[in-house]
Amino acid sequence: MKPELRKKFAGAALAVTLVMAVTGSGFPLTVSAETSGQSTSSNLAITHEGVTLSISKVMFDGNRLDMAFRQEGGTVGKGIIIDIAQIPVLSVNGKRMLYLPYVTSIPEDERAALLSFNIPKDGKPQLADEFKMTIEVYTKSVKEPFTFTVPVKKLNSLATLQPGTTQKSGDFSYTVDYFQMTPLMMELKLHSSGKVPGAAKSKGRSSKMLYDIADEKGNLIQATVSDIDIKRPITANIKEDLFYAASFKAVPKTITIRPFTYTIDAKGDILKDSGKKWIKTYYKDLEMKIAVAK
Repeated sequence: MKPELRKKFAGAALAVTLVMAVTGSGFPLTVSAETSGQSTSSNLAITHEGVTLSISKVMFDGNRLDMAFRQEGGTVGKGIIIDIAQIPVLSVNGKRMLYLPYVTSIPEDERAALLSFNIPKDGKPQLADEFKMTIEVYTKSVKEPFTFTVPVKKLNSLATLQPGTTQKSGDFSYTVDYFQMTPLMMELKLHSSGKVPGAAKSKGRSSKMLYDIADEKGNLIQATVSDIDIKRPITANIKEDLFYAASFKAVPKTITIRPFTYTIDAKGDILKDSGKKWIKTYYKDLEMKIAVAK
C-alpha cells in the first residue's frame, strides 16, 4: 500500500474505531437457501510461512460488505486473527476504496473472524450490483499480506415494505415510510412529530425516540445508537434513516416496531441499571405491528 494512502487511511481510522465489537457478529457462516440470495462462496485459501488463511464467504447487500476468514496453522492466542494494526485494503474493480473496516470475532471459532465495510449512502449507488473485489489483510504471525480476489454479486432483499402507517399516543406520533431486510442488516425509514413522552424518572429527561424491531416470535433486533446520538437535542419534527447491524434468521411473518427512550439525568448522563446498562423505557401504546408479505 502506498505510504500516502496508508497515512490517509490511518488518519481516518483514528476518528472511527476500527474494531467496533469483539462479539458475535450474527454473520451466517452457513447460509440457508432462504437467505443466501446470490452470496459468494469463495473457499479461497492462501498460505504464507506455514499459515493458511481462507476466505469462505462474501456477502454484499448494498449497505454492507462482509467477508468471513479462517486461519489454519500458526498461533492464534487471544483476540482476533486479523491484524488490525495493518489496516485491510479493499479494492473494487481495481480501484482502492477508502471505506473504514471493522473486525469482529466469531465466538464459536477462535480461528475465525468477520471483516466488514459499511458502504456510505449519499443518494447515489456506491458499488455496482456485481464487481470484482480484492482484499488485502494481515494475520498477527505473518509479515506478508494475504491478498484475495473474489467476484461479488449483490444479495437479494428478503423483504421490502412501504407501509406508510402512523402510530400516535398523546402529542407524539411517527410514520413508518420504508422497511428493508437483507441477510446482513435492516433499514427503517420513518418520520416523527410532537413531544416525546416524559422520562421514566421524574428527575431526568427523555432522549429522542428510538426504535427496536421484533418478529412474531419475540426475537429482538436492537437499535444501534451512540451516547452522542442519545443526548442530541430533540427537535419537534424528525426524519430518520435507521440501520440495524443485524437481521432475523428467517423472514418474519410480522415485525413490531418497539419505540423507546433512554433517560438522561441532571448531570447529562444516561441512566443505568445495576448492571451498568442503559435503561430503556418502552412505550406499549406506540408499538406498531406490520405484516410481512412473502
